[in-house]
This record gives sequence, structure tokens and C-alpha cells, in this order.
Amino acid sequence: MEGSTSDQDMFWSQARELFEEIVSWLDSDSICRLEHSQIESKLLENGYELLRRLLQTKIF
Repeated sequence: MEGSTSDQDMFWSQARELFEEIVSWLDSDSICRLEHSQIESKLLENGYELLRRLLQTKIF
């Protein structure tokens, strides 16, 4: 069971890291040069990955 908690902690940490990256990216000046559709596409891509990582915390 201890290994499972360690895996779960790792998955939480990876999900939080990606969340922070998304927030940082949205807060950066670099998105000002992008079209709305490009921002939306990147958010969808990263959003799905974030949800996958969050789901992993419950599976493992």
C-alpha cells in the first residue's frame, strides 16, 4: 500500500506541475501573439492531459 501512496503523490505532483504551467502560460505575454483559436487548441490539449493526470491519481 505504501508504494501506491508514493505513486499517487507522484501523479498529484505531476498534475499540479502541469496546472501551474498552464496558468503561467496564460499569464505570459507570449499568448498575445496567438490567435484565439490557437490559445483554445493549446488549452484543450493541455486540459485533457491535466485531466488524464488527475484521473491517474484515483486509478493508482
